[in-house]
Amino acid sequence: MTESGFIDYWKKEYPEALPINHELKWVYRDRWFRIHSLPESKRYADSPEEYKIILHRQNQLINDLIGEETEVVILFGLYSTDTINNDKHEELTDFGEFQKVLTIDLHTARPEEYEDRVYFDIFAKVENWENESRNNLLKAIADNEIRAMFVCPSKQCIIAPYDGGVDIIVASSEKRDHLKSKYKDWLSDREDGM
Repeated sequence: MTESGFIDYWKKEYPEALPINHELKWVYRDRWFRIHSLPESKRYADSPEEYKIILHRQNQLINDLIGEETEVVILFGLYSTDTINNDKHEELTDFGEFQKVLTIDLHTARPEEYEDRVYFDIFAKVENWENESRNNLLKAIADNEIRAMFVCPSKQCIIAPYDGGVDIIVASSEKRDHLKSKYKDWLSDREDGM
């Protein structure tokens, strides 16, 4: 898959949703589950040991869902008020070269939530997953410095880390239930799974 071909894939496989991390859990509730990155649902790391736990859990989960050397698309989304240029793309250079693949007019897509002239620019990078190769990105997400998600077309899953855990969308409710059982010690105690 190429970066430019990703949006066609998304529209075919996830037609009900925009590629926005925090919206997916509501659209694909029957295939969604969440793990927490730290014991007792602690949100942020306070020590090097807690960062090790976050990175261990997230790498283990991604390895289990995707596997080594499997193609994955990494997506970043950045808000802007200009459809012509988004100078924020320079922030992505710490994590590699990304291609802008889509600009969403959020007011048109979600008029009840967004004012006029708010856009969401989607940037993509296709690569093969390697264990612990993206620790710098996972740590930045855990510290709420940036948002990104991993989409694996061949495994039909979306992995959307956030500051506190990881939202996962898989191909079926059965697959989700199997993974929830496997990772039961990392799940929330809340009834809604949040």
